[in-house]
Amino acid sequence: MDSTDLNLLDQLYLHLDREDEPWSVHLELAVEGEIDEGRFRDAVLTGMRAHPIARAGLRRALPTDVRYHWDIADDVDDVPLEVIACENDASLDLARERLLSHSPPLESAPPFALTLAHHPGGDVVILNLAHAAGDGMSAVRLMASFLRAYAGESDPVPEVNPLEVRDIARLVNTRSLRARLARGATLVEQTGRLAEPPARIAPQGARDEPGYGFTLLRLDSSELERVQSHRREGATVNDVLLAGLGVSIAQWNDHHDAPGGPVSVMMPVNLRPAEWRNDVVGNFASYVSVRFAPSELLDLPAAVSAARARTREIKRRDAAGLVVDLLELPTATLPTAVKRRFQDLITLTGDRFVDTSVLSNLGRLEGVPRLGGTAGKVKSVWFSPAGANAARRLARRGHIQRRVVPVPALPPRSL
Repeated sequence: MDSTDLNLLDQLYLHLDREDEPWSVHLELAVEGEIDEGRFRDAVLTGMRAHPIARAGLRRALPTDVRYHWDIADDVDDVPLEVIACENDASLDLARERLLSHSPPLESAPPFALTLAHHPGGDVVILNLAHAAGDGMSAVRLMASFLRAYAGESDPVPEVNPLEVRDIARLVNTRSLRARLARGATLVEQTGRLAEPPARIAPQGARDEPGYGFTLLRLDSSELERVQSHRREGATVNDVLLAGLGVSIAQWNDHHDAPGGPVSVMMPVNLRPAEWRNDVVGNFASYVSVRFAPSELLDLPAAVSAARARTREIKRRDAAGLVVDLLELPTATLPTAVKRRFQDLITLTGDRFVDTSVLSNLGRLEGVPRLGGTAGKVKSVWFSPAGANAARRLARRGHIQRRVVPVPALPPRSL
């Protein structure tokens, strides 16, 4: 049995996870026809063997320990798969909420759970990956292995040892001293913004019970072309999405007579190097905040220009490494009993560090397998990131609604 330390980001998400506020990553797909249960179970086992963290369980830590460890099973013979029949979309919605309203247990392998829902319009597979074990790209890579095994396709992996490249601090700090100094300037700048905390989204339709609600939104190829048409002055598709979210929040709050203020969007940044950018299951995505002044959200062109300027500055300053810098010292020296109290700091800061919303963009999903047989091809893919832990605390105080996550679905030809 192999073992490996949890990296800095693994520990962050482990500490933020709670029974009533689970931190997990959602990935979902729908196919044309019916997926064979036995064949899919075998495919999942094959995929798990390709990725060590997919076979990981969390070793019990003593309160005095300063590190957590994953124990990696040599092999697996069971799959955390629930198979259900859903007669309509309403029953599928309930199944999705039931799966994703808790984090998979980490005490034993694997750190994820799956639901295979037989549906009249085509079967659906839903993956719930504990965020302590992996990020959005990990969910995509893991699902790709399952699908390739089901389709009988090869599943190449990069020529790196996935357990030897997990040190996120080393990945970040191999960059220049100039970049590290620039990150320090970013910290000073962000600390100065505490005087004006980010706006909160006006609530509507909130429910009191714990867990998540989901709204699945479909973005087809024609709508993607409309998004791309708003690119200007070197702006990326991601800049347009950031701007669109910021403008939508500002207009929503204005319509609901909610307090205004700057809108801050949390954006994950993939820190994997280019040679395995879409590979290696684990946590390699840090976070940055893209902040919009109210005057920049009066229309979409102004917001796109602002987003482009912010993201360029984030790249220039290498700001995505700032979270890693802040976590490195306490994570290396504090015992686990103290680390588990990190989430309480959100309350102590009055939620001033909590962003208004989150935008996570996986980019293009290339080479989606055709499953064949009775399953046919993959026709839709959905994704949503882990929710904001402190945001749900705000919801309980009546500031925002229970989490409702819009996630796009793209036809495979457009991924």
